[in-house]
Amino acid sequence: MPVFPDFQKQSCSFYFLRSFLKKTMHFLMLFFCIAGIAFCCLLAVRFYDLTRQNTPPSLSPNTILRFNLDTPVYETRPTDLIGSITFGNPPTTVDIISGLNKAAKDPNISVLLTYMTRTPLSLTQIQEIRAAVQNFKKNGKKTVFYAPSIGEMGGGLGMYYLASAFDEIYIQPGSEVGLAGFFIENLYFKNALLKLGIKPSFNARYEYKTGASSLNSEKMSIPEKENLTSVLNSFLDVMAEDISKDRNIKADQVKQILKNGPYFADQALKMNLIDGIEYADALEERLKENTSDVIDLFNYISTKKTAVRQKEAIIAYIPAVGIIQSGESIFGGDIYRSILGSSSFSSILREAADNEKVKAIVIRLDSPGGGYIPSDAIRREIEYIKSASAKPVICSMGSTAASGGYFISLGCDHVFANPSTLTGSIGVFGGKLIFKDLLDKLDINIDTLEFGKNAGLLSMTQDFNKEQKKFFNDSLDRIYQDFTEKVAARRIFSPKQIDAVARGRVFTGIQAQKNGLIDQTGGLSDAFEYAANAAKLDKIPDIVEFPINPTRIELLIRFLNSDMAVKIRKSISSQGIIPTFKTWLDTLLTSDMRLFYCGVSAF
Repeated sequence: MPVFPDFQKQSCSFYFLRSFLKKTMHFLMLFFCIAGIAFCCLLAVRFYDLTRQNTPPSLSPNTILRFNLDTPVYETRPTDLIGSITFGNPPTTVDIISGLNKAAKDPNISVLLTYMTRTPLSLTQIQEIRAAVQNFKKNGKKTVFYAPSIGEMGGGLGMYYLASAFDEIYIQPGSEVGLAGFFIENLYFKNALLKLGIKPSFNARYEYKTGASSLNSEKMSIPEKENLTSVLNSFLDVMAEDISKDRNIKADQVKQILKNGPYFADQALKMNLIDGIEYADALEERLKENTSDVIDLFNYISTKKTAVRQKEAIIAYIPAVGIIQSGESIFGGDIYRSILGSSSFSSILREAADNEKVKAIVIRLDSPGGGYIPSDAIRREIEYIKSASAKPVICSMGSTAASGGYFISLGCDHVFANPSTLTGSIGVFGGKLIFKDLLDKLDINIDTLEFGKNAGLLSMTQDFNKEQKKFFNDSLDRIYQDFTEKVAARRIFSPKQIDAVARGRVFTGIQAQKNGLIDQTGGLSDAFEYAANAAKLDKIPDIVEFPINPTRIELLIRFLNSDMAVKIRKSISSQGIIPTFKTWLDTLLTSDMRLFYCGVSAF
C-alpha cells in the first residue's frame, strides 16, 4: 500500500497526460510535415505538367517529325488505377491522328520520317494512319518510311500497306518485303474435348454465326468458309486499289504481287515496291542535310496540347472498347481483354451530354460484342441522350463493331466505318460445356438437389433436357427476332433485306455500306468533320476525350469508390479482415465453374 496514495495518483495521472499530449503533438507535427511535403510535390508536378503542356515547342524551320511505331496502339487509355499502373498512359489512335493532322499544318515541320520494325497495328488503324499521312502530303510535305525489313518469310502485308502511303520507302540491305497474301488457321477442339469427357452443347442463330464453332465443330463449315473468303477478298481489293494509286502499279498486277511473295530487297526495288536499299544511319545523315532539327511525334503531341477555354465549343470523344457486359468498364489493352461496362459508359455519356461546351459526341466503337441485355441498354442510353440533349451522336467504328457492337451503333445518328472494319454479325449464340463424362472418368460423384424443374439449366454437370433445350432455343429465337427487328427499323430494311444481311454474317466496312448497314466509310477525321457540321459549327473545334484523363489521386479515389472496393470495405467492417479473407478463399476453393461462366452469351 502506498504511503501517499493521493499524491502518487495525481503525479501518475499528470505524467501520463503530459506524455500522451507530447506524443500526440509529435505525431501531428510529423503527419502535417509529411502531408505538406507530399502536397507541395504534387503541386510542383502538376504545375510542371501544365506549363509543359501549354508551352509550344520551339521548333526550327525544316524540322523532321520522327514517328517510331513499334508499340501497340490502343483505342482508349486506362481510366482505373490498376490499369494505369499496369499500362501507363499509352498512345491512342486518336492521339496519333490528331498529332499528324496538327503537324501537317505546322510551317516548321517539313518531313515525316516513320520507323517501324514490326506491325503492332490492326488493319483499321493502318487505314487511319494512312489517311493522316495522305493529309500530311497534301500540305506539300515529304514523307519517308524506313524499316530494317518489311516482314521476313512473309507477314509483311500490313506493314507494307502502311508504307505504301509514303513518298519514299527504304529497307535495309539483305532484307525482304514479306508480301505473301493472307493466312487463316483456326483450331477446332470438339474431338479433343469429347476425348477428355467434356461435351460442348452450343447453338446459334444462324449458320454464319460461328462464335462457338471452335468448341462445337470439327472443322470449318461451308458458310464460315464462304463468309471468311468474302471478307478476305474485300480486304485484298481495298489494299490493292490503295497500293496501286500510291505506287503507280496496275491494280490487277498489285493483287498478284501481294499473293506471290515474299520478295528479296533487290527484287522489290526492281518491281517499284520500294525506293531504296540502305542502312538507317545513311538515310538519317542524308535527310539531315536539308533539315535543321528532329522531334519525336509523341513529344510533339504532348507539347501541342492546348487548354480548352471555358466558353469554347468542343466535341466529346468517347471510346467504347471491349467485350460488352453490365457494370463497370475495365481496360485490358485490346478489345478481347477489355470490358465495356454499360454502367460506366452510361455515366460517361451523360457527363459529356451535360457539359454545356460539348456540342456533339463522337463514339469510337471497337467491340466484338458481349451480353444482349447490356448491349441493348447502351443502345437505348444513346437514343435517350440524343433526345434529351439534342446533341448529335456520331459513331466511328474501329477494327471491330460486330454483333452487340453493331447493335450499339443503331442508337447513333450517323455511322462511319473504315473500309476494313469488321461489322454486322447480326445473330446470337449460346450454350455450355458439360463436364459429366470427365468427372465420371475421375471417379468424382455428383449428387444434386433441385427445387424447381429448370433450376439446373446452366449446370455444367448435366446436359439440357428436352424441356430445357426448348426454352434455350426459344430464348435464342427471341433475342434474334428482337435484334433483327431493331436493325430493320433503324436501317429501313424489308424482311427479305434483313435476312440477306443477318443470320450471323460478318461484313467489311465497304461491304456494310453497300448493304446499308452503315451510313458512310471513313475514319476518325471524317467523323469529327461530320459531327462539327451536324452541330452547325464553322470548323472542327478541339476534341476532348471523355472521361477527361484523371490524375493518379483521382484514379485512387475512383478505385476506393468502385463496386469491388465498396463490397470489400462493407465486408471488412462487418466481419473483420481475417474472416473476410477466409470467406473469399473458401469461395474460390469450393466454387464450381458456374461462377466463371455467364450462361447464355447472347452475342
